[in-house]
Amino acid sequence: MNEIVPMDNEQHPTDISGDLHVKFLHVFTQHRNQIYSYIFSLLPHRDDAEDVFQRTSLILWKKFPEYDESSSFFSWACGVAFYEVKNFIRVAQRKRLQFREDVIEQLADERAGIPQLKLDQRASTLQECIKKLKDKDRELINQVYREQTPVKELADAAGAAIQTLYNRLNQIRRQLTHCIERTLSYTGEGK
Repeated sequence: MNEIVPMDNEQHPTDISGDLHVKFLHVFTQHRNQIYSYIFSLLPHRDDAEDVFQRTSLILWKKFPEYDESSSFFSWACGVAFYEVKNFIRVAQRKRLQFREDVIEQLADERAGIPQLKLDQRASTLQECIKKLKDKDRELINQVYREQTPVKELADAAGAAIQTLYNRLNQIRRQLTHCIERTLSYTGEGK
């Protein structure tokens, strides 16, 4: 088996000192879910988002010695993730729906403009809106997003067409979006 030989200027995770490694694990663990959510907001398919998240995580680990601790780790990580998403789209071989690069840039710009407090408020409001859904819709959302059950598997189990479930998920997402916007505009926390 051929051994991969790194270029002289390429840093590897094992090159990171113990203290730096602990610092990385600490800040990465704090922001792991937010970084994944950011990537998932830019890629329409969970598998693709997971692939990009894994690559992004590795790059963050390799480049952590370059990270400026006086700046936001989350912002830095999103910058790395953004370029990984663009790279993924550029080299994707699959014939699936992918956002165009300009759409990705627009989504990233919009997301970058939302302070963390507002994101936290929206997440809290989302949970309240999910509680207001019909039991059947709430269960579908939980299965797809929390339990990460593939939509095809759910469609097969229900004896329904997969497109029917995707259509229902889109309707539920629109309902949730409207609920969040109404709630936040009512409380004065919106946009």
